[in-house]
Amino acid sequence: MKKVALLFVLCSAASVAAAQDWTQGWTTTVDVGYTCQYIWRGFDLLDNAGAIQPGIDFQHESGFGANLWVSYSDRSGSTDSVDSRVDMTQYVYTLYYNGKAFQDCWETNYSIGWRYYDYIQRSSKNADAQELFLEFEMPQLTGTPVIPHAAIYQYWPAQGGGDNSDVAGTFYLMGFSYLLPTQEQLPDLPLTFSWDIMYDDGAGAANVDSDWAYMLWGLKTEFTCPMTGGKITPALYFQNSFERSVNTEDELWGGVTYSIAF
Repeated sequence: MKKVALLFVLCSAASVAAAQDWTQGWTTTVDVGYTCQYIWRGFDLLDNAGAIQPGIDFQHESGFGANLWVSYSDRSGSTDSVDSRVDMTQYVYTLYYNGKAFQDCWETNYSIGWRYYDYIQRSSKNADAQELFLEFEMPQLTGTPVIPHAAIYQYWPAQGGGDNSDVAGTFYLMGFSYLLPTQEQLPDLPLTFSWDIMYDDGAGAANVDSDWAYMLWGLKTEFTCPMTGGKITPALYFQNSFERSVNTEDELWGGVTYSIAF
């Protein structure tokens, strides 16, 4: 299943581009990031270790796209869930469609798709998972730089009868982003503040209670690399952890991503 999923994601964009009417309009984005902690939907997946996270994205002007994203732990050692952090190496494959609906104040930008989480060092039956997702934002709703957003992720094991058979459930996220009014002081360094809260309906790990999982505060900026023209995006996050079956600690971490599109 792992090999099939990987080939499906990497070849789908190429096969579509080969069609007569789809040879133009593709954008490829390559990025590499580093985070000092890998926090995923409230869970500290690497137990306070950082991660190197490269990726590649193919998107057509029609809105269809495919993405491959990888996470490697920056150190070895065991965690509460695995004997070695190497076993937490992830290849994440995503197929999606980005679109726009409605007009005026109800304008909605959305992304809908399917995602597969491939733990390449572990048995697919015992570790891999997949999800369907809907993410959207409403940039005109408030008439201000405050942009509300929300998302739903339906998550379940890739195969039945494995050690991760209890991870199925739904994540519900809502929040907003706000472009801070620092244009005069920092014209080339825009600062975006974000706030999210997530309800976890028993998804993501065994024995997770259905409850509000966490509240997340974020601050990021973006600037152009003068040598390559790519974008550098540093970010800082703080998580208030509510549900102890998801995370027993509040978390503070940061990271940086470099991306270039062509």
